[in-house]
Amino acid sequence: MIDSLRGELVERSATHVVVECGGVGYLVYITADALARLPEKGACRMFIHYSVSVDVRSGLSEHKLYGFLEAEERHLFRQLINVQGVSSTIGMAILGARRAEDLRRAILLGDETVLKSVKGIGPKLAQRIVQELGGKLLAEPVGRISPPSITGGNSLRTEALSALISLGLDRAKAERSLQRVLDERKNDPPVVEELIRLALKNS
Repeated sequence: MIDSLRGELVERSATHVVVECGGVGYLVYITADALARLPEKGACRMFIHYSVSVDVRSGLSEHKLYGFLEAEERHLFRQLINVQGVSSTIGMAILGARRAEDLRRAILLGDETVLKSVKGIGPKLAQRIVQELGGKLLAEPVGRISPPSITGGNSLRTEALSALISLGLDRAKAERSLQRVLDERKNDPPVVEELIRLALKNS
């Protein structure tokens, strides 16, 4: 399985690039956003999602590589295509329309408008994505961003703050939002997942 490619970008088009590694050229499908961030030619590295699909009628298999400039983008792509109705093509369209951190925030806040603005996504699919991924994404930031080496002072506030910063919020703004929520709920402190959601709404 191919996890990543480091090589020379030798060809590019609107939908894919060719990365040459050790004399072998790999055709990699990428988003328009990723294409804009890549050099015209030269050294590059991509995180790869390797996909194999089989035609049930002919039995022929199709192998495709999807490239991402950040591991977090690939992770979100993999979560999206696990939602029923989200094909690899639609998943790439979603990530091509918005940055990963913006999509995560929209899904956490239940903002279906962001998803519905992507071609190929109707109200029902947008709702399904929010419903299926909202809880998963909410449970992730602390475990993915806050290292277990933090000990002692790893309080509810610290965990929530790390998660909010990982979602792209400015530290000072995140701290203010957290404080407002904690002040409002001082007699009934929320669990960390709810604290993150409420702080996002107050940001």
